[in-house]
This record gives sequence, C-alpha cells and structure tokens, in this order.
Amino acid sequence: MQIHHLKADKFIQSSFRDLLMREFSTLSEDNLFNIALATGEALQNIVRYGYLFEDAHEVRLSLECLDKVFVVKVMDDAPPCPVEKFMHRTLTPNEYGGMGLTIIRKLTHTFDILPSSQGNVTILVFNLQKN
Repeated sequence: MQIHHLKADKFIQSSFRDLLMREFSTLSEDNLFNIALATGEALQNIVRYGYLFEDAHEVRLSLECLDKVFVVKVMDDAPPCPVEKFMHRTLTPNEYGGMGLTIIRKLTHTFDILPSSQGNVTILVFNLQKN
C-alpha cells in the first residue's frame, strides 16, 4: 500500500480526483464518481475545519482496492476533530453548508474519523458496484 501526499488547499478535491483517475482508472465510472465525491467532501472539511484554510499543510492518503470494497484512509495533523459534535447527529443543510456529511454517509459503507493528539485518521469504505 502506497502513501500519497496532497497539498491541503482549495484545489484538494481536484487533486484527489486526478490521483484517483490515474491510479484506479479500471474502476467503473459510478465507483470513481462516488469515491471522488465523498472523499472530496471529507478532504474539503479537513482543509476548512481542521486546517482553517492555512497554507503549508498536507494530508497523507492510502487507497486500497480490495475484492468488493475500496478503502480510503486520510491522515492529517490538524487538531483532534470534535467527532461528538457531528458524527452521530443528523444535520440539516442550511445556507452555510451541511450537505457534505450527508453525501459522505450516503455514498460510503462506513465512515469514521479517529482523532488523536497527533491529528486525525478519516476512514471511508465504499462497496464497489459491479461494472
């Protein structure tokens, strides 16, 4: 399993999409779309809420395509994520956002954020659809 590094900036979603297409182009369009959309939302949340749009940060990713699932692990060094504030609540979208977590939950089989004093590990597991 290879670790990829992405600059944590406003282009992180497109950087991830490019990486995904380059490394896993054999996946179906539906699978690629779902993985790119949900992971892009998670990455954008890290940039926005973890790093507060500060420059000079990056995230590390591991991507694994197993038999019937695709696993994305994102490691950051942002302050510990307050998961108790939002992970187990239903959020209502409003003018400030709120759709990202709904999209992530809908497209993933499992979605977890594991905070620690060294940062956070975000794990997204996708059930792969047949081609």
